[in-house]
Amino acid sequence: MESIFKAPNLEITYDPVNRFIYCNWIGFQSKEMIIDSGSIIHKLFKERNITKVLNDNTLVTGPWQEAAEWTATIWFPTMIAAGLKHFAWIFSPNIFAELSAVKAMPMSSVVKPFSSYREAYVWLLEQEE
Repeated sequence: MESIFKAPNLEITYDPVNRFIYCNWIGFQSKEMIIDSGSIIHKLFKERNITKVLNDNTLVTGPWQEAAEWTATIWFPTMIAAGLKHFAWIFSPNIFAELSAVKAMPMSSVVKPFSSYREAYVWLLEQEE
């Protein structure tokens, strides 16, 4: 895994062998942080011409529902238009963070929720590009 971005709230790595980016969200997430980070993910995703994202909310602490609608209605459609086909989403054990993630999930077969890294990783590797 190659580190391609690091901020206090998000670390992004790229797996060149399996061709996906891994987004590890950390701590509290404000609406502005999510929108800014979403733009960075979109840019890095397009630069690598890939179709898969492993999105890990395990370390997210607390709700972020203010950004949930933006995520579902703007960010996901933009990512899908850029070629996103498989988005494995590991939910936070924090109930408020999980509720925000559920609200942010688009009505799309592209996104699949998980409760563990291992399950999400295995599923993502099984998906065709």
